[in-house]
Amino acid sequence: MYIVCILCSIFLFGCTGKKLESKMNSEVLEFSEVLEFLDKKDYKYSENKIDIPAIVIDSISSLNKQKFKVGDSSDIGKISFSDARLLKAGKDTYEYRRKLHFVLVSDTACLVVYTEGGVGTCDVVDYLRCKGGYKHIRYTTTEVLSDTLKLGVFLRRNPKPEK
Repeated sequence: MYIVCILCSIFLFGCTGKKLESKMNSEVLEFSEVLEFLDKKDYKYSENKIDIPAIVIDSISSLNKQKFKVGDSSDIGKISFSDARLLKAGKDTYEYRRKLHFVLVSDTACLVVYTEGGVGTCDVVDYLRCKGGYKHIRYTTTEVLSDTLKLGVFLRRNPKPEK
């Protein structure tokens, strides 16, 4: 009986280890895909929200369960990261709670980096692969990722995306 218990324990711990190893390998692959996209430089760089593809806006809206609205440098007076909302004639005085840093668009994927307000301001990286199978990978950080160099450094230091 004692030997059966030991064998069962070894089997259970072995299975748990394989699941953990599989999860870690999956996270490494996701990290590699985002970093490879960034390093390849086979994309169009833009700081204008109009360059974010509609399918990406729809996908992020669906994931967030609310309309994805982001301002850019032309909307500075319309952006507020505060939780406090000022109403004027029943309408919010600020149109956006997100400010776009940049968007990288290729034929197969899109990477959007923006600052998001709310309880604590953070930067968000949304990577969406649309061809070769749909995939979404998200990172959030309190670091300011205002350019591709800072993003590359951040990704190398923080390989695990948000789950």
